[in-house]
Amino acid sequence: MTTNQLFDFIVVGAGSGGAAVAARLSESGRYTVMLLEPGGVTDTFNHRLPLGVAKLTTDPRYCWQLSSGPETALGGHRVFSPRGLGLGGSSATNGMIWAFGDAKGWDEWRDAGHEGWGWSDVQPFYKKLENYPEGDPATRGHGGPMQINLHKPEKLGQAFLDSCAQAGYPAAKDYNGGSVEGWTWLQTNTHNGWRCSTYDAYLKPAANRKNLHIELGAYADTLVFEGSKVVGVEYVKRDGDQAVARTQVRAGREVILCAGGYHTPALLERSGIGRPELLQSMGIEVRLANEHVGEHMLDHLRTCVSYQTQGAVTINDIVHNIPTRMLQGAKWLFTRHGWLRTATMNTQMTVRATPDSPRADLKLQLNAVLADMSKPGSLHFPLAKTSGLSLLNWPVYPRSRGYSHITGKQAWDHPDIFANYLADEYDQQVTIAGLRLGRKIASQAALKQYVLNEAFPGVNVQSDSELLAYAKGTGLTVYHPVGTCRMGKQGQGVVDSQLRVHGVSGLRIADASIMPTLPASNTNAPSIMIGERAADWVLKAVA
Repeated sequence: MTTNQLFDFIVVGAGSGGAAVAARLSESGRYTVMLLEPGGVTDTFNHRLPLGVAKLTTDPRYCWQLSSGPETALGGHRVFSPRGLGLGGSSATNGMIWAFGDAKGWDEWRDAGHEGWGWSDVQPFYKKLENYPEGDPATRGHGGPMQINLHKPEKLGQAFLDSCAQAGYPAAKDYNGGSVEGWTWLQTNTHNGWRCSTYDAYLKPAANRKNLHIELGAYADTLVFEGSKVVGVEYVKRDGDQAVARTQVRAGREVILCAGGYHTPALLERSGIGRPELLQSMGIEVRLANEHVGEHMLDHLRTCVSYQTQGAVTINDIVHNIPTRMLQGAKWLFTRHGWLRTATMNTQMTVRATPDSPRADLKLQLNAVLADMSKPGSLHFPLAKTSGLSLLNWPVYPRSRGYSHITGKQAWDHPDIFANYLADEYDQQVTIAGLRLGRKIASQAALKQYVLNEAFPGVNVQSDSELLAYAKGTGLTVYHPVGTCRMGKQGQGVVDSQLRVHGVSGLRIADASIMPTLPASNTNAPSIMIGERAADWVLKAVA
């Protein structure tokens, strides 16, 4: 084992949170930083081109090929749940939807006892990390590293928004300004038609810093302790399923875990921190008992109403029709617009699922894709050969909680993930409301002119029980796992309000796993913000 490396800080995981942490800690040049990442460089054409995400999620070089389940409430089938692998993590492979969450959602964190996590606390860090030229400088960032754009009008997107208005719903002024309610074009982390991941925004500008060392192909195996203090990390290199080299690196100040909702709890568990009965069953000595490690997982489950369409280009046409593909490629090349600058989505609406809902708790998005969902329970639904679109929906504030735990001692062993999708009746009812809302929007004049017929679930599926059965057979993750190392007081969570792990010193967590709830948001922007906050606290602690 190599043990001759000492750094001020060690950051595990180069994804949304980790890239921000490593870049900020090394920014002044005063501190040495080791960034450990099991993947590699994410600079391929498909990483850069927004629509290229379709080629990445099933590629084991760039995404962990994970799945959850068997999911009891979904009838026992599994749900494909990939996570980004490589510099930028999931920010290099996701849908690029830029969302901060609702102010009330963040204020609920503060009111639940998570000091310093209200909207007024997190908004300055959102401003710090973004560059959104179209935003109001009073509320939006104009000089940060993450490049943000508002999508320009497209035929189907405009028809969707017009239909939302025709159905009587209000427009959203800026859904990242504190209120998510209403219909709007999407904001995405793109620049000049290209994806802007945290690799692009944080790590590339830091590449020449002599005090930042990035180790690729490095699987963080276990934490190194001296008593109750974390003083380093042991990582391994991989050849197939064998570890071919083991290295121990030391941190003079802190270790920050940013491996994500599945892999951060796994690293804690391999290091002896977690549920005693689980660790003992794996032959791992219990160093610190914490029943919350790996528990309380939340994720968004999407369902959709899908239509065969006419008169407008969709992703199906780009994939299956060579002339259309060439025309769309030329449109992107010369104008930087069109579907190639998206990950298939460009508009959304967030509304109240019922008139009695106290807040906007249902999201609907236009997805320019028609998939063949004739075989419920599939891990992958193939792209239909005909032109089409889907109106995706999901509960913004899901209540069904699951878990993610280790299944073996190797750092690359896939965890046992159980999301428990649609177990809670609230989630079921909002999902049913979302399917009915999709039908309502598709029946409005603006969008109806492009609709030929309802492909899935089909017009004969009408009752609540039939719609719920369809949702259970065809639901897919929105890739937002959180909560597996949730914030809470000692005995109620894994980290405190400054992201320090309870019961040990020298260790913080800065990724989506710390989120106690989903604050009406996709998880990429909040994870970057969490990384920014962690770096700020760490630097203040050592100043």
